[in-house]
Amino acid sequence: MQPDFLHFLSHLCILVDMDIQWYPGHMTKARRQMQQKLKMIDMVIETLDARAPKSSLNPDFDDRFASKMRMYVLNKADLADQNITKQWVAYFKQQEIPCISFSAANDKPAVLQKQIVDAANGFLQRYRDKGVKKTLRAMIVGIPNVGKSAILNRLLGTKKMKEGNKPGVTKALQWAKIDDYLEIMDSPGMLWPKFDDEQTGAVVALIGSVKLDVLNEEELAFYLIKLLARSHPEMLIERYKLDEVGEDAYQMLCDISRKRGFFLKGGEYDTERAAKTVLDEFKNGKLGRISLEVPDGR
Repeated sequence: MQPDFLHFLSHLCILVDMDIQWYPGHMTKARRQMQQKLKMIDMVIETLDARAPKSSLNPDFDDRFASKMRMYVLNKADLADQNITKQWVAYFKQQEIPCISFSAANDKPAVLQKQIVDAANGFLQRYRDKGVKKTLRAMIVGIPNVGKSAILNRLLGTKKMKEGNKPGVTKALQWAKIDDYLEIMDSPGMLWPKFDDEQTGAVVALIGSVKLDVLNEEELAFYLIKLLARSHPEMLIERYKLDEVGEDAYQMLCDISRKRGFFLKGGEYDTERAAKTVLDEFKNGKLGRISLEVPDGR
């Protein structure tokens, strides 16, 4: 039977309950280490994926960092719809949370550094009033694969921090000295133990924050294709040279296989390869600038 969206969600629910796969041991260790280091931290910089700011917000961070200054960095802005990202920045600022959109791949780091210092201006001013030039110590946090280490490398001007377009690259806490008055601690990507709804789990998987070896890539591709067929049909048509975009995600995956020449022995469509291609090309921005969420929740 052709897998459908409900089948995908059911499969995802089962996987979410598999804490060993979804919440690896190094995250438990990192949570403990982060708690121990908090007394040294003045500010928390939470990095979100600009394509999915809501789903990439870790709900555990609100209580954990309640006593600290906070700011949000919507990274990978070059992959997201620019107008929707502006809406998200305005949305968070309405909640009195300093927020900036950024692309670690393209943007100038000096702009981000200034925003970090400006967000802590009131705190730093209290030290200036005492004649002290305080070194601001921050911790950069976020779920896996939102680009924390890439941001730090841009600020440093060198690839000191190990980075990669996949989850689980950073395993431990480490300091990065940006200048004499700004130091930022890198941290491993942190998920929460269980997603409360299936849509969040699907979006987190699409932006690459969960290792795809715990998911069925074809089913995840069905979800993405159905989403894009509603929101960005022209992108699917242009990228994969499709004649039309219909309601049947499996048929579209077969059409993509045919257009790309993905066949198994006997002429059967290699939909598994097509699914992996669609997911990779979305994650790397080859389909275009796509946002998966807007502030009103759609």
